Amino acid sequence: MNERVEAVRGLAVGPFRVSYLRTAAARLSMHRTVLVGRRFRIVGRRRIEVADGARLRLGVNYYGFLTGHEWSIIRVRGRLRLLGNVTVATGNRWDVGPESTVSVGARTYFSPDGLLVSNSGITIGSDCAIGWRVQLLDDDFHRHLAEGESEERGTAPDITIGDRVWIGSHAQIYKGVRIADGCIVAGGSVVTSSITEPGCLVGGVPAKIIRRGVTWR
Repeated sequence: MNERVEAVRGLAVGPFRVSYLRTAAARLSMHRTVLVGRRFRIVGRRRIEVADGARLRLGVNYYGFLTGHEWSIIRVRGRLRLLGNVTVATGNRWDVGPESTVSVGARTYFSPDGLLVSNSGITIGSDCAIGWRVQLLDDDFHRHLAEGESEERGTAPDITIGDRVWIGSHAQIYKGVRIADGCIVAGGSVVTSSITEPGCLVGGVPAKIIRRGVTWR
């Protein structure tokens, strides 16, 4: 009971307290239960689709290594679909481009200081754990041509992350990558190729399968 009281107190007066103005504006446009922190900015709220009965927590979760003064922004010029309860910690910066659709499954949470930039599309499954300072980037932003090639590279294939995937802190996920259900991406990994086998531990630069048949909780 004391933990519950402390949690409610933290939302009211703690460093990660709720902004009543930002929360009211989000609820008015999304028509859903949502709590928004005082330094969490949402641009393009009407382009965000939230599943019936879903609850969102944006910038209101306690982390001992943060001060509560970190700014966050979710800017949506395309579509952002939240398919269930989703938590996004403070310090996250998301930019969903005009041609992109980003979809996040139920009970997935994003730790602090993440960077998500999408010009094509990113799909993240249910029950995923995204560590702090994880980068999801589906475009090179600069076209390039290697010797002997006749076609420029730099297009923006989608990123697809399966259900129950744990992405460790400081990992980087790049365009065209698919990560199968139940995988673990080790902290600091750079993932440039798809991992199609479920239940694998992957790591390294570039990331490769280290162990098979893993589970996590």
